[in-house]
Amino acid sequence: MQRRSYTSDEGWLLSYADLITNLLIFFVMLLAASDISRSRMQQITESLSGKEQPESLSSIQQQIEAKIAAEGLQDLIQTELDDDGLRLSLNSGLVFDSGSAAIRAEQTDTLDRMLSTFVPYMEQYGFAVEGHTDSQPIAAGSPYKTNWELSADRANAVRTRMETVGVARGRVRVEGYADTVALPEEELQGLDEAERLARHRRVVVRIY
Repeated sequence: MQRRSYTSDEGWLLSYADLITNLLIFFVMLLAASDISRSRMQQITESLSGKEQPESLSSIQQQIEAKIAAEGLQDLIQTELDDDGLRLSLNSGLVFDSGSAAIRAEQTDTLDRMLSTFVPYMEQYGFAVEGHTDSQPIAAGSPYKTNWELSADRANAVRTRMETVGVARGRVRVEGYADTVALPEEELQGLDEAERLARHRRVVVRIY
């Protein structure tokens, strides 16, 4: 078999093809470097503008739990993290007098210290304040006709304290549920009737 010999024209075409290939590789590398630069530039810009990754709800829960433990507030406040967000459940029997939506004066400072934990995160999360009562009818002489009104006003009283410590009004909504949201039975096992009713009287601050 005879070897094929390349003419000068064919040699030029091979050199041209090599040049095009090298240019293509160069531009691919340049494009990749450009993407990396843009990504890095975005990181630098966000850093300079003060943008941060949202604090996790579990991290916020740990901060609140530490405050609860430090001040011995386990009977006043309990926390729970679930698919709907982080819940802070306030014992209404310790925060409010019976049939009243006015926060007890001796609990105001304690409540404010706990609620102020939310201020750094109000741009990252929303807040819902839920009022709940037991199933007992409103006592005679109460300014409230139903548990619906009482639960809503108690939730609103906590919302007011949140605004006082610096949580923006537009980040908080108020919900009154009366006795329509029962606690899971496993949380009530071993409790007598009076204790069960007391557990249901609560205000829940939900972060979502």
